[in-house]
Amino acid sequence: MQLSGIDRNRRLLTAAAGIVLAAVMSLVLIIGFRLATQIRAGVAMLQQASELETYPAVVAEQLTALRQRLDTLEYTGRVHAELAASVSGFDRDFGALEHQRTLDPAAVRAATRLWRSYAPVLAPVLAYHGEPYSDTATSSALSRNGRVFYAHVRRAELFAAGHTAALHRELATVSGALQAQTASAAARLRLLLSVGVLAVLLLGLAAAYLQLARARGEHAARAAEEQTRDILATVREGFFLLDADYRIGAVWSQALTHLFGRSDFAGLSFEELLRDKVSPETLNTAMKFIKLLWGDRAHENLMKSINPLGQLEVSMDSGRGGKETRYLQFDFHRVMGPGGVKHVLCSVGDITSTVLLTRELHEAQENAHAQVDMMLGMLHSDPLQLGAFLDGAAASLKHVNAILKEPARHHGEFSKKLGGLTRELHALKGEASALNLMSIAQRVHHLEDMVAELTSRSELTGNDFLPLVLKLDELLAHLRGVREMTLRLTALKEGPSAAGSADSAAPSAAGAVGTGELGTALHSLARKLAHDHGKDFQLTLNGLAECPSAYLPTLKDCLIQMLRNAAVHGIETDGVRRAGAKAGAGQVRVDFRRLQNGYELLFEDDGAGLLPETLKAAAVHKGILSPEQAASLDDRSALGLIFKPGFSTSEQVTMDAGRGAGMDVVAKAVYGLGGKIGVSTHPGRFTRFKIALPAISETAVA
Repeated sequence: MQLSGIDRNRRLLTAAAGIVLAAVMSLVLIIGFRLATQIRAGVAMLQQASELETYPAVVAEQLTALRQRLDTLEYTGRVHAELAASVSGFDRDFGALEHQRTLDPAAVRAATRLWRSYAPVLAPVLAYHGEPYSDTATSSALSRNGRVFYAHVRRAELFAAGHTAALHRELATVSGALQAQTASAAARLRLLLSVGVLAVLLLGLAAAYLQLARARGEHAARAAEEQTRDILATVREGFFLLDADYRIGAVWSQALTHLFGRSDFAGLSFEELLRDKVSPETLNTAMKFIKLLWGDRAHENLMKSINPLGQLEVSMDSGRGGKETRYLQFDFHRVMGPGGVKHVLCSVGDITSTVLLTRELHEAQENAHAQVDMMLGMLHSDPLQLGAFLDGAAASLKHVNAILKEPARHHGEFSKKLGGLTRELHALKGEASALNLMSIAQRVHHLEDMVAELTSRSELTGNDFLPLVLKLDELLAHLRGVREMTLRLTALKEGPSAAGSADSAAPSAAGAVGTGELGTALHSLARKLAHDHGKDFQLTLNGLAECPSAYLPTLKDCLIQMLRNAAVHGIETDGVRRAGAKAGAGQVRVDFRRLQNGYELLFEDDGAGLLPETLKAAAVHKGILSPEQAASLDDRSALGLIFKPGFSTSEQVTMDAGRGAGMDVVAKAVYGLGGKIGVSTHPGRFTRFKIALPAISETAVA
């Protein structure tokens, strides 16, 4: 929020008043501290000088006491020691007083001269050591040294008596000077404190006035801030600011909590916000775009036009142990300051419903086009073949429904159900694609997507299969609609006479698809695959008439899947084939023949072949093998990986590849007939599948 000029001036004045107040208080405290220190030292010296005033009288008294003890021939040692201690103490204290520069030099010099005059008369007394008495048999008397000592004591006593008063006066003068100095310092301290208190009061009044004015401004600012919080808590879009380190500021809208499922946004980096929600490639692109926004030469309108986050697909926790996909729209606006870009304002909106609605509309349009295409295709299709497919599809979906109803308790049972669903749906989608019934194929493909999403979950419950049941009901309803449309088209093609009996003349699986219809369907599927994948190849069919009718449905499923694999993985594009010195058009050949002990189907394409190392790498990538297991496989075992459930070399799932269920379905179908399947290849030249089927009785063939 921008501050007005008045608010800025008030804040500046308040800050200036605070600085002046702090400076005045600091100055008062510093000077007061110095004066207090001086007063404290003066008081100590005054106390010392007062004690010095007593020393002359004490020395005189001690000399008199020493002389009296000599007169009475008493012990003099204690008095002599006290005298020495008094003189030593006076010298020490008076010496310390002499070094004080604040004292009156004349008074100190006068006291010094008087005290120094004591030294000649006190020195002999203090220097005496020994016993001053001599003892006889009958009495004691002063010894010769004692009489000399007595004379020195008497002389010192008389000197002290004559000079004690003068020395006391000089010391009293020094004490008076110290007292005057201390009183002057105390007066200055009182004055300083009075001035400081007055200045503090004045500055305090000024600060109080400015604070009141500032409080009014802050009240308005708080009201504006509260309104801002109300706005940020109400808007449905997420708003936040990014700083130069690409981190979110302290202010952000509450909608972010719902959008991202977290509440710790302050200080969070933009990269951390999107990590684990988008792919590494998308995150890298987003960070490059964010960094471009801070460039001074970046044109904002141009940046908006290349915004890679305009419709960002993110994966969020669904709260049920899985993930859900959302679509977020990020919009960025640069906040400019005097020095360039200050912040980047980011707004985030959830456009999931808009994206899904757009997709539904697009799917509806595609379905409408598919319906038209399907009707046109049905007009040129054999009604019996369509009826056979619809009957087979209904039977397959009943089987799917039965699988969904199977009880399951642990992960292994759920995985088994998902595997069965994958095989049934994959085969059904292949048949629908072969007949160009794309509306059915696309719906089955969507069911496969839902099954694949359940397969990726670590934990499953029965409730997770409910969406599949709903989609299955929609597919069954669509099949009924297709059947009704088939009947009406059949009635139209056969004329008015057949219209009245259309409901009773439905195509039936009783006339199951024959070898002629199978060949037509395979050629139609080959043309469609070549067109969808931008490849050119020719399909050659030989010997399908030799196939027993009992094997024909399974053979049809296997050939559809192998043809799709050849178109997607085997046959190369025209440019790659020419670079490898191959003919521009690829060749796919199917040969079926009767043997003495059974039947043999050969399916061969002259495409890229199978590379064992590529197969091993794909198995490791899909989690089917560990790197150590893959390294230990020989080339023959590596070729067998294509029959593993979930194995595919495709990175993306399409209508024709990527599920990893194709050759798995083929192998299980062949094994179900008691047959065998093998594969051989030459990288860059061909891939050949050989299916051996057991002999079948003539009755079964008939």
